[in-house]
Amino acid sequence: MKSTSQNRLQSLVEAHASGRLLSEFLWFHLSVAQKLWSVDYYGDEIARLQPAVFYEQLTQANTSRVQLSTDKRSFGFHSNLLLDGFLMNAMAVLDTLAHEIRVLYSFQGVHSSPPIKPNRVYIGTVKDDLAKYHSSRHLTSYLSSELAKPWFGTFSRYRHCTTHESLIGSNVHFDVSAITGDLRQAVVPLPDDPKKRPFTYKSNRELKSYCEKTRENIKHMASRSYYLIGKDTRLSKCVLPIP
Repeated sequence: MKSTSQNRLQSLVEAHASGRLLSEFLWFHLSVAQKLWSVDYYGDEIARLQPAVFYEQLTQANTSRVQLSTDKRSFGFHSNLLLDGFLMNAMAVLDTLAHEIRVLYSFQGVHSSPPIKPNRVYIGTVKDDLAKYHSSRHLTSYLSSELAKPWFGTFSRYRHCTTHESLIGSNVHFDVSAITGDLRQAVVPLPDDPKKRPFTYKSNRELKSYCEKTRENIKHMASRSYYLIGKDTRLSKCVLPIP
């Protein structure tokens, strides 16, 4: 579901834009909403994630017993699948937002029509473009500050890692009750820096709590950006693209 700031920006743009600019904006605006929905989907799946539990029949000589077992390999694969989907869509929220920004702000050589979309548009490159051509805008200051925060650096490294390899390895472990032997939860550590091998885990990041906090950060960043784009639009007297 769209945030209030997302809806308000859409209404503002629809009231003051038309033609190609409006159609380009609406396309990317809808795409961000879809990516946010996907972030919630994968975030919820990760929050519910539990290893499959089955009973294994063990036979030794003339005796047999039943043992509670879990398949760590399959659980690790499933955890990676969900984490990959989460990270991919979370970064896609910001990179698709970057396309919206390219439509709504006028950059060098563009005055009367939406900017031609360059081949490489990411939230980081658009942040740099804003600093170059719109240094006094509210959105520029916010993105420069937010993208410099530690959470985004970690998130960006994790997202890049999932393109080529897995973040979750053989160090998955299960919390088992010492009294009953029942499986209580799975603990899935995430590395401090996926670029450094072997992985270290001094930051004590864990899959579920990390993804929930990152989901909050991504949604807040999108919502705040929409609010500031609206503010910049009104300060420009609703001239679009913003000069």
